[in-house]
Amino acid sequence: MNAIIEGRGLKRHYRRGAETVKALDGVDIAIRPGELVSILGPSGSGKTTLINLLSGLDAPTEGSLTINGRAVGGMSEDELVEVRRGVLGFVFQQFLLLPTLTVTENVELPLTFLGRRSEPARTREVLSWVGLGDRSGHLPSELSGGQMQRVAIARALMVEPRVLVADEPTGNLDSKAGRAVLELLKRLAKEKNLAVILTTHNTAFGYEADRIITLEDGRVRKEEGRRPDVV
Repeated sequence: MNAIIEGRGLKRHYRRGAETVKALDGVDIAIRPGELVSILGPSGSGKTTLINLLSGLDAPTEGSLTINGRAVGGMSEDELVEVRRGVLGFVFQQFLLLPTLTVTENVELPLTFLGRRSEPARTREVLSWVGLGDRSGHLPSELSGGQMQRVAIARALMVEPRVLVADEPTGNLDSKAGRAVLELLKRLAKEKNLAVILTTHNTAFGYEADRIITLEDGRVRKEEGRRPDVV
C-alpha cells in the first residue's frame, strides 16, 4: 500500500551558538493508511522533531519528505500550511477546547477556518464515531477529561484528514480514560482507513500500535511490529 507520508534520510540540524545540534540525523520512515504507528523515545531523542516534520510543521534540513504525494523540502510556511490543509488532523495533550462553545461548536470550528459551511448530519456522524452523540449541546466544563479529548478527536476528524497526529493524547487522562482514547484511535485507524501517528510516554500504550518506532540520538534505534500477545 502506498505511503501517505514518506521520508528518506531525514535530517534536521540547527545551530546553537557555535554548536550544530543534530536533532534528527538520517531517518527513513513511511506512514500508510489504516495503521497506527507509535513514535517512542526519551527526551532529546528527536521524537518531537520527527513529529514536526511528519506533520508538515517544519521542513527537513536534508533528505526527502513527501506528504500526500507532495515533496515538502524547502517549502515556506505558507506552502506547508497548504500541504497540511485537509490532509492532517491534530490531537494534543491539552484538549484546546473553547470553554464558551458547545461540543458541536467546538467540533465545527475547523470548518470556519477553512471557509466551509457546517453540515449538521456530518457533525452528528462524527460525534457518533467518538461516542458523544448525546453530548452535542454540552459545554466543555460539563464533560470529563476523557470526553473532552474525544471532542478534540472529533474536531480533528471534521476536516476528513488522511492522517491523524495524536501527540501525547492520553497524557492528561487517568488510566481508564486513556485506555478508552487509545482504543478509539485503534478503531479509527482500522475502520476509517486513517493513518494515525501516536506519541506517548506510556510505553505500554505505545506497544499496542501496529508499528513501533523507537528513536535515540536522532536516529531510529529499532522498528518493531505489535507483539502477538497484544490485541
